[in-house]
Amino acid sequence: MKPGRLKLERAMARRQRGVAAIEFALVFGVLFLGIYGLVTFCGVLYVQQVISRAAEDGARAAQSFRSDTPAAELQMNVRTAVYRSLALSTITPASAGSAPSSKETWLRAKMASPEVTVSTGEIAVRVTYPYRENPLLPAVPLTGSWMPEHLLGKATAARSSS
Repeated sequence: MKPGRLKLERAMARRQRGVAAIEFALVFGVLFLGIYGLVTFCGVLYVQQVISRAAEDGARAAQSFRSDTPAAELQMNVRTAVYRSLALSTITPASAGSAPSSKETWLRAKMASPEVTVSTGEIAVRVTYPYRENPLLPAVPLTGSWMPEHLLGKATAARSSS
């Protein structure tokens, strides 16, 4: 091999030394944002499922009461069932505590009271959760705008006539 060619190859190798690190940094940044965005989106879907299940649990609890139960008592019991269902999930922050009773206290303070509509033939439950104020995972810059303000769960159950 010629000495000039060997010198040229060494010079090119020195120039290429940091390219892999730069490529890794660029690819890692994009890959990290993509994966974090996916995990954040999955967190929103999880909280939506929890809210929907809580509304269903409230409607199911309303079905267990007699049709002559006063509407105010029925609404109170349905709201309690909704809060208990939410307290058994992992949507509350760690600062709320780990006991279901402390989670329920936190939820009652942070959420609007579930709407319970009682009519002669059915019970409708509507649960609204302020997701943007209490996200499951913190938003990365530029992703906060697509986070939902509120998550909504609705359920309707037929009211027994007995």
